[in-house]
Amino acid sequence: MKILKKVMFLAVAVFALALSSSCSSNDSDENQTETDYIKFKYKGTAYTFDSGYQSSGGSIQVVGMEGLDNTYKQIVLWLPSNPTVGSHTVVNDISTIGETYQATFAFQGVSNSFNATSGTIKITANNSERIEGTFSFSGTLDGQTVEVTDGKFSIAQF
Repeated sequence: MKILKKVMFLAVAVFALALSSSCSSNDSDENQTETDYIKFKYKGTAYTFDSGYQSSGGSIQVVGMEGLDNTYKQIVLWLPSNPTVGSHTVVNDISTIGETYQATFAFQGVSNSFNATSGTIKITANNSERIEGTFSFSGTLDGQTVEVTDGKFSIAQF
């Protein structure tokens, strides 16, 4: 299981690096009035990341990250390719990516990453312009429960 977690984390990290270097910001779009973001709390501290997404393998990955080395943090929400408005239970089953709602969180590199084993992703809007929602989830890392709370995201559809 640890190998699978590391492989999944590395795949997401490579995707996120490619996304951050190859996608243009919505700020450059003259007609775009909203920015893409993902916000959440971890250990009581609020974080806001610029966000991006990619649709691949039948899923949408909403990705936010910041920092390097010991300040590195990354969060990924995995949504089906056409997420439906409503509340959805977070599952931890890589074989169902593209059909289910999943989440991962990492801080300070691969050794401090976890897949959510419980939680909720609520899609509040999915239209031709934006996908928006809220989330909270938890998982286990080294025998301790880790929680991400008060999450919100908004991303432009391409």
